[in-house]
Amino acid sequence: MSGENIKAAFFDIDGTLAAVKSHAVPDSTREAIRKLREKGICCILSTGRHPLEVEEENILPGLVFDGGVWVTGQYCELHGECILQNCFTAGQLVILREFLERRGRSCIFLEKDAMYCNLVDDRIRKEQESIGTAVPPVRDIADLEERRVLQTMPFIDEAEEKELLALLPDCTLTRWGEGVVDFLPAGGGKEQGILAFCKKLGITPAQVIAFGDAENDIAMLQLAGIGVAMGNGEPAAKAAADYVTDRIEEDGIWKALVRFAVI
Repeated sequence: MSGENIKAAFFDIDGTLAAVKSHAVPDSTREAIRKLREKGICCILSTGRHPLEVEEENILPGLVFDGGVWVTGQYCELHGECILQNCFTAGQLVILREFLERRGRSCIFLEKDAMYCNLVDDRIRKEQESIGTAVPPVRDIADLEERRVLQTMPFIDEAEEKELLALLPDCTLTRWGEGVVDFLPAGGGKEQGILAFCKKLGITPAQVIAFGDAENDIAMLQLAGIGVAMGNGEPAAKAAADYVTDRIEEDGIWKALVRFAVI
């Protein structure tokens, strides 16, 4: 497997580009991104995060990317142009709101230009602290079905996870923390974002290299011509990848790009 034909590189943020809590980015990773773009390879973020989060938390200072697969593939932009937007239906949002009210659970909601939660409790504080990110502002969700919601992050346990999927079987759910999941409308996921970019750029998934570390990266790693899991990644992500590189702090991204002759 060679990287000579790679035209685009996709990078998860937390646990891949940057350390989960400190958000530290190795110098070798910064140099790798610079070299990729110098070669004309499109560099794209692929994350569950919202662009407002990355900007407000100053998570990737000094790094320049060509676009982003944001909120787990629900909103994608290339050079500032929206190329994909996938929202929940009003009916799905009513069911979700009723579930959260019945269970008394907190949830983060992501729209194109907004990020908020319905309530703050110990679980949301713990999970947000674990990734070094502030709890978003609280907003009333009585009219939730009137909004264009791209993604939600319910703070629920595994039993509640099964209940929610039974209520909304057309949606997809991926656990990324001990007490929180990504919950998306049908057709969501990082891999859908990559497909949208491939169509826009006129390339195929075989011409893509992708880097990730977690369960919500699995489909992306499987789709890419070269799927690379970080050495600090979860076992399931490593099993799905074509190659397991070293840890973030051990120059894992740089070493993998050199290993496949992409840089």
